Amino acid sequence: MKKFLSLVLALVMTMSLVTVSAGAKDFSDDDSITYQEAVDVISEIGVVDGYTGGDFKPTDVLTRGAAAKIICNLILGPTTASALSASSAPFKDVPVSNTFAGYITYCAQEKIINGYSDGTFRPTATLSGNAFMKMLLGALGYDSAVEGYTGPNWSVAVIKQAAGIGLDDGNDEFVGSKAVTREEAALYAFNMLQATMVEYDAKTSVDINGATVTIAGDKAKEVENTSRTDGYIDDDNKMQFAERYFTDLRLTTDTTDDFGRPANTWRFKGVEVGTFAKTADATYTADVKLGQIYSDLGMSDKDEAAPVFVDGVEASESAKVSKGNDLKVSELKFTNSPAANCNVGNGTLVEAYLDEDTNDVTIVAINTYVAEVNKVVAETNSKDAYITLSELAAENGATSGLRANDEFETTGFENDQIVLFTYANNEIQSVKAAESAEGTLTRKVSGKSINLGETKYDFSKMYSVDGGESSLGIDSEYVVYLDANGYAIYVEETEYNIADYAYLRALQGSSVAFASDKAALITYDGKMKTVDTKEDYTNDFAGYGSELQIGNANSEIVLVKETSNGEYRLKDLDTKNPSIAKAEDSFELRNGVARINLTATGVAGHGTQGTDYIYADSKTVFVVGTYDSGARENWQDATYRAYTGINNAPTIVDDNDSSPATNAIGMSYYCRNNGVATIVYLSVDEADYKVTGGNNDVIFFAFESGSKKIEDSDNEYYTYNAVVDGKIVEGVKVDASVKINNRTSNGSFSSNVVFTGADYDDGVITGLDSLSNSGTVTGINKVNNENVVLGYGSGSESTYVVADDAKIFFIDDDGTITEGAVSNIRRSDEDVVTYVLEDGQISYLFVQQYFEDNDQSSSGGRQELTSITGVTYSAPNLTLTLNGTNAGQNYKVTLKMIVAGVTTELGTYTVTGATGATSTTAVLSVGTLASIAASGGIYMVSCGGQNATFTA
Repeated sequence: MKKFLSLVLALVMTMSLVTVSAGAKDFSDDDSITYQEAVDVISEIGVVDGYTGGDFKPTDVLTRGAAAKIICNLILGPTTASALSASSAPFKDVPVSNTFAGYITYCAQEKIINGYSDGTFRPTATLSGNAFMKMLLGALGYDSAVEGYTGPNWSVAVIKQAAGIGLDDGNDEFVGSKAVTREEAALYAFNMLQATMVEYDAKTSVDINGATVTIAGDKAKEVENTSRTDGYIDDDNKMQFAERYFTDLRLTTDTTDDFGRPANTWRFKGVEVGTFAKTADATYTADVKLGQIYSDLGMSDKDEAAPVFVDGVEASESAKVSKGNDLKVSELKFTNSPAANCNVGNGTLVEAYLDEDTNDVTIVAINTYVAEVNKVVAETNSKDAYITLSELAAENGATSGLRANDEFETTGFENDQIVLFTYANNEIQSVKAAESAEGTLTRKVSGKSINLGETKYDFSKMYSVDGGESSLGIDSEYVVYLDANGYAIYVEETEYNIADYAYLRALQGSSVAFASDKAALITYDGKMKTVDTKEDYTNDFAGYGSELQIGNANSEIVLVKETSNGEYRLKDLDTKNPSIAKAEDSFELRNGVARINLTATGVAGHGTQGTDYIYADSKTVFVVGTYDSGARENWQDATYRAYTGINNAPTIVDDNDSSPATNAIGMSYYCRNNGVATIVYLSVDEADYKVTGGNNDVIFFAFESGSKKIEDSDNEYYTYNAVVDGKIVEGVKVDASVKINNRTSNGSFSSNVVFTGADYDDGVITGLDSLSNSGTVTGINKVNNENVVLGYGSGSESTYVVADDAKIFFIDDDGTITEGAVSNIRRSDEDVVTYVLEDGQISYLFVQQYFEDNDQSSSGGRQELTSITGVTYSAPNLTLTLNGTNAGQNYKVTLKMIVAGVTTELGTYTVTGATGATSTTAVLSVGTLASIAASGGIYMVSCGGQNATFTA
């Protein structure tokens, strides 16, 4: 061993060993890592690597070969260790080509690792905790023979020694016989960095009756450190392992993290790896008495003035941690002006730290808050993926301080997902998906708890209830979201669905047309519907003596739930019916603008929220009924259309004719939470107000995927692969009679198309609008991952910036759609590209890829086809002219048949560009083509992104 240590020391002192980049690594599975501090430090100095896919795989077991690599990285440094090689196979199952051959050879030569009696090493076999600890002890200088790490009971001596110097610190469930996982290996190696090295004064090996016995002059003693590195890890005049072998690594132990917890800060090559909270001496998940903390810390003397931090802010009143003190942490003053106590209760993580040298106590309280994910942004070349949150208001009025523009770098979350988060120092500190449970509300205790079925859920200190706690109804169905300790932190009605909302037009008893309990509704999607109700609601909803126009003082938006027998239960909501004046500029709803002005004061840009204006967001549903009094229509004649999101809402403003409106706008709306409208019903006279635009949803259809016409009892439609608002959807139904602006006359598309303004009826698209900010070109090339050239090879190329959150899709010849990235774009002068612009940047890109021969001419030039003309058929020949050809260039012509929206490829043919001309006429032998005109069918020839149709 002495020889081994001398060799290592010589290598370390004479070579530049550790060359890894600074800055803590981010692994895609960070949330699954238990020993974060250990993994961050060990991976940063290059001892344990992640995988090429960006993950660490913390629970994967460590193999014997990988363990050899870790030991070499620790002793030699990653740079030197990576250069190790084997000139011959060290074991019969470890050829020189084995990934770990060099590491295994080195460790075997230095007697760190032994093989098996059969001459094998078994590099892919797992390694026990005992065996790995033995390796680490050897690297620290402990001699196996002297310390008794040999013989049948070697593991007992190993574990006793390893535990005695803290190699297993942090793993309270260490079992030496179990296989070591990757993150456990990182933890033990991390502890080794901080462990003190040992040496021996003298050792002698003698032969006694044929057995070699090592006689030590004394026990192992700690190596002194009188060099400049003392204090890099511990200022104790002792040589910690990292102070000898990783002299670019520094540990500062007297820092605090953003929550105020005592912490360690690690730096490598002058760059901070991270600040990591120390392990608390006592931990609680609810409010706690100061006397209890005193007892749990095992104190014998009180601390009169322990600092208290709540979410990283120090309380104005310190804590007296003393025996029998019944004062709770929540009863301490957090601020004197305004007077407020510490926000501590159920679900608050309370940690107590005791400095045994000074008897000083530090108390830290960390609250968990609940939020909804409101933005998910993918990674770009210049910025990591991140999310932003919208905090859900706590019933006690407390807030975390979260700001709308606060970002948290992470992946794996979805828009509108309910999450738990912590917050300190004006930053989101952690985000975790909330677990949930569902059931029927059977009991509620205000401010304390709820029961779903037989299960009781105590409220967290920061609990929030959708619609407010007073809205909770016994026998209704709810979902409860739980914090990490099982406290209820957010409650909302189960399966909240905008489809459950409706405007109540009339009730049984208010119209002689009803002979039973019924309700007439305008549903969330603008449909008129009459339903049987489970009871007579005429006494529950005042003013419904006749049908009520939207915006009437008594108008109600209701929650509609179908019961098991097919009847419907109505629940009244807190409907607002603002009075809109008839005067000019008294109302203003603009597409894309969150603020909806309800009065002239609001339009002028000031006023009071809720009175003069309200807000909408991306989830607000607008149901707009329009009629024209100039055409002798009244509000009962209105036609309704629904829009989802303020970016899809229409613009509604007065007609600027300088005269008051004949009929005021009728408006009824409901807000579920946070003062933002959930659903808005409007009744608008188009003789007085302009209603323009709306529905900026993006829908793309891959025409090659079209089905034959399908007929059922309710509809006739075609189905397509499509992209709907950024998501690939198969089997989207388009009504066969739908009228498509500036496109085809029915739902059968003849090319890839992108639309907006979809109207639905029972899941079938019944209306579409053209998308003005879109276009289609042939040819594409990427400049880099942020810029693309459209119209590549056409002579009229344009370069566009691709937005950070742009959606990129690729379509093959069969109409199959896949999602990709800019990096997946190939250079092509044949691919047909449909694009959508937002603020001048590409927000959607749909690339129809053609995998056709497009050989270069002998001169190397490229010529883009401009059109296909002169297509005639006379059996068996098809004559056509390709315009824009290049001499000697081969062009692949595809013949297709399209009947009832179904495309069938009949064959492909090669045409060579004519010499001395830019147009090439070809006669193709295609055989006999059936006459399909009577059934509405056509034939199509395609080449170079150009199409032409004909009939046989």
